[in-house]
Amino acid sequence: MRPALAILLAFMPNLASAANEPISSMSKEELERLIKSGEEAESTSAISYEDEERLINNLIKHPPHLSAARLPPGYKIGRCLLVVEGKTRISGKCAYRVNKGGDFVIEGPRQIYDGFDYPSAHGSIALMISTDYWANVFREEDGTWDGYGNPDIRYVKAEGPNFGPLRRDGACLLNQRVRVCLWKS
Repeated sequence: MRPALAILLAFMPNLASAANEPISSMSKEELERLIKSGEEAESTSAISYEDEERLINNLIKHPPHLSAARLPPGYKIGRCLLVVEGKTRISGKCAYRVNKGGDFVIEGPRQIYDGFDYPSAHGSIALMISTDYWANVFREEDGTWDGYGNPDIRYVKAEGPNFGPLRRDGACLLNQRVRVCLWKS
């Protein structure tokens, strides 16, 4: 079982009963109904545990495709490359956000978003879900670049060491272990 789901189950015990049972694929209409009920839950808390469980499990098994309509504010669609220790984590279409000072976040095309694709976790990292790779890249106080990302698509927090000092090469920041590139569309 993925770590984030195990934590989610600890906070939502009704999810535990179905966590180990196979869940059939939902129809598009059923998924849209559940998403709509999740949006309504923001203000009414009306979504049932069963509906939330089905929505979350379906999103984990079948993340939606990248589209501008379902991105959080400030995110755009671009092209990205993330290679860590020879393993390509993201290559091609991606979501990204550039912050003040040039720091940026890239997320793979199958990522889902808290409060957009599933009911808001209200800032609780234990209730957040990830379905693709991501990376945060930032400028250190001394002007060098560094970053971190998730080594497993299920992780919402970084695990392992930071990328280490990165040097610019065109649209990429890289070192011997890592290459992070962002091309804005």
